[in-house]
Amino acid sequence: MATDMTPAGYPLPLTGKAITDDPVVVKKEGATLEEYPEIYIPGEETLAEDEMRITCLGSGNPIVRKAQAAASWLVELGNGDNFIFDIGGGAVQNLWSLGIPPADLDKLFITHLHLDHVGDFHVLFDAMAWGRNTPLHVWGPSGYTKEMGTEAFCDSMRRAALWHIESKKGLAPSTGAEIIAHEYDANEKEVLVYDENGVKIFSYAVLHCIFGSRGYRLEWNDLSFSFSGDASPSTFDAEHSQNVDVFVHEAFLPAESFAKKSGMLLEHARKVITAHTTPNILGRVFDIAKPKLGVGYHYFIDADTVDPFFEGLRETYDRPVALAEDLMVINVTEEQIVTRMAETNPLAWPAQQPKSGREQTELATPSEAKMQDWLTETRIDPKKKAA
Repeated sequence: MATDMTPAGYPLPLTGKAITDDPVVVKKEGATLEEYPEIYIPGEETLAEDEMRITCLGSGNPIVRKAQAAASWLVELGNGDNFIFDIGGGAVQNLWSLGIPPADLDKLFITHLHLDHVGDFHVLFDAMAWGRNTPLHVWGPSGYTKEMGTEAFCDSMRRAALWHIESKKGLAPSTGAEIIAHEYDANEKEVLVYDENGVKIFSYAVLHCIFGSRGYRLEWNDLSFSFSGDASPSTFDAEHSQNVDVFVHEAFLPAESFAKKSGMLLEHARKVITAHTTPNILGRVFDIAKPKLGVGYHYFIDADTVDPFFEGLRETYDRPVALAEDLMVINVTEEQIVTRMAETNPLAWPAQQPKSGREQTELATPSEAKMQDWLTETRIDPKKKAA
């Protein structure tokens, strides 16, 4: 058997192939299907006006690994809109490698405030120096207390970055140095949180740890995407994701495997699992939701964990499924769903020209927090030759 396949015949991680039996899901029998290159190369494919592209920016967990950033997904639409769902540690480097100008990445939707879902918040926010030049808009739920909600979180993030923001004044464009929170009531079972340009995004309640965990369902142009964030298995989020094109739901290692790989005591690992969904139970969630393509993510991907994922899931579910890996790309059209991997330049610079036409602005007045005179007097003048 080829060395890039598991014993059961699934692609191994990091082989450049999407981990799925179903790279093409036909939505309309008899339709003329678009042929896509085997690998997605950013900048070499134009997204059609009626097409959706979903990219996994982070497929992993709190234990951020070089090949698995923490939770994050990007949805690009043919109308030019882009939406980021969660922004876990390590995800922004994958985001920048896709060649999308930061100015077109100003809409972030947070499922909950676990750090592996917001750990790269400041890295995304720092794009202000690269020409976003508009506020970073953040949607997220209220908390059990005001201090535990999205608005308080965003205020804390800006205050934590105050020295950074002040230091950039007069050096780089700073009109993007604002964070605008769009907090909604997490007591609502389902609520429409975004409705612009033909795009509707609903937030629905999710069973995870404590009050204030949510999922999102995006609907546009008769295409749909649902992302549960983290979730214990429940009928509620499954029913609020019914018949979507792509349903991304977490999948977590069984307690025994998690304990062995993480070094955690088994009794503690079993408690952790109660807040998550193992593959065999994920199959039951998908069986209720019946998405065109179910996607498991938040899973520790190793050579020895891929087969157990599908073995467990297939106990209860037999429709198309993929196991997410960083930079897995899913194109969705009226006719089909195509899953493959992206190949990006690890040394890529952020793209410069936004589709929105937002250009870099005038530099702000320098901060009043100036350095001491006695220190600035020691600056070496680069125009003067050394004595």
